[in-house]
Amino acid sequence: MTPDTLRPARPVSSRILTEALYRAAVAAGHAPSAHNTQPWRWRLTSDGMDLFLDPARMIGVNDPTGHLAMISCGAALHHARLTLAARGWRVTVHRQPESAPPEHVAHLHIDESAPVSPGTARLARTIRQRHTDLRPVTGDPIEPSDLRTISQAFTSHDISLHTMRPDEILGLAVAAAHAEHVEPAEAQWHEQLALWTGDGRIAGAADQMRLPTRHGEHDRAATFAVLHGRGDHDIDWLRAGEALSAGWLVATQLSVSVLPFSAPIEQTRARETLRHAMPDLNHPYLMIRLGRHTVHGHRTPPHG
Repeated sequence: MTPDTLRPARPVSSRILTEALYRAAVAAGHAPSAHNTQPWRWRLTSDGMDLFLDPARMIGVNDPTGHLAMISCGAALHHARLTLAARGWRVTVHRQPESAPPEHVAHLHIDESAPVSPGTARLARTIRQRHTDLRPVTGDPIEPSDLRTISQAFTSHDISLHTMRPDEILGLAVAAAHAEHVEPAEAQWHEQLALWTGDGRIAGAADQMRLPTRHGEHDRAATFAVLHGRGDHDIDWLRAGEALSAGWLVATQLSVSVLPFSAPIEQTRARETLRHAMPDLNHPYLMIRLGRHTVHGHRTPPHG
């Protein structure tokens, strides 16, 4: 949390409420964001708090549409809502408030105090435990019951989660392998596709299409999915971020790691490849890897 991400507008009536709003803004700072940019800022008001997109923190070269920034804001919004609920406040969210400037993403209106359920309290405590784990998945496959629970959390914000079949992963890998030119931002994505196919080689491609396997292990026990939805407007990407946060926190509770891949979204050609490989999807927002790990290893800071 930096000083410019929290700007008071006018005094808030209750000291307890002010403390809750401040804690919500701090908790939002632990939300996942594209390249750890945290492209948002908060403003406290007399009845809640406003969330703004901060253009100065956006990564224009890799996010020319601002979609990834909106996903990041959505994750921060969900973290803040959850924190307020865990502190005993019922909140109404007004996304893209009417007559507000484009950068005004949402207003969280405090309705009244409310009882806190044990589940909400537990999920809020998970915020500081959540992290991005870059290691290959080497543990046991996710149990079907856990996968259903995680999928339900991802789909709780009018967003869908499509679990990829092996043939879909293969088709996506083949399409990526035949790309004439790979941008640097896509290199890690192509490497991950090679890992997914099992031996570092893109199946169906020429022999020279063997990609390096950085970790020497393969994500055989991983589950791969696509976060997608019906719309391609800013509010849809905002909801995708809320869904990402909700699903990620539930996965963390179940000791399942989540690794989002934005390369298929950052680059237009990569996104077209994704949609061509899975034409039944609506608008893809993120690729996600789910899995378990057997040992502790490198991980990024909690806000990653």
